[in-house]
Amino acid sequence: MRLKNIPVFINSNQHLNFIVLSELVKLIDTETGFHQLLEIGCDAELIDQLRHRSVRDLLSLAARTRGFVVNISPAELLLQLNGIDRQRRDDEMCEYFVLHGASRQMIAKLFKRSAEEIRKLREVLIGSVSVGRASMPKDIRVRDAIHDAWHQITQNNSEDSLRNWIYELHQKFPEYSIESLHSTIREFDELPAENL
Repeated sequence: MRLKNIPVFINSNQHLNFIVLSELVKLIDTETGFHQLLEIGCDAELIDQLRHRSVRDLLSLAARTRGFVVNISPAELLLQLNGIDRQRRDDEMCEYFVLHGASRQMIAKLFKRSAEEIRKLREVLIGSVSVGRASMPKDIRVRDAIHDAWHQITQNNSEDSLRNWIYELHQKFPEYSIESLHSTIREFDELPAENL
């Protein structure tokens, strides 16, 4: 059985005790927090005492208190850790696209980054190199191979995202820039290439 909350006992950590007390006082000062404390059975006199105490008193109380318990939600921790991992993968993938010649428009669309974020990232990763319009491979057989690979990638991984498809295509043709590969897969499209 999974625990909904993990109790963490704070025995003699004055700093943590003070933080807990400070958060409690902040909670008291909000209307919803005040009512929430009353509903769970917190004594009205204690609430009133804490609300009117000075920081000096709270520090003194924090030094004396030994019985605080903080409940930690494993589901919340797991959710946040997974979010950190997703953000890290997203950042690494974005850096890969910058390093391998993706256009600013592509990066902005696929990674939801502002022009300023992209400019800074490019400066850090590749310097002040100006990336011009990428041309398609001249050899028609190479372009045909790129089209075939693209078709296989998009058919075999229909649930995947566009950026994962483009990444996988670049893994098959690393000698070409991402923008060059993108121009190739869009060569028969009616829309302009910058619309992705």
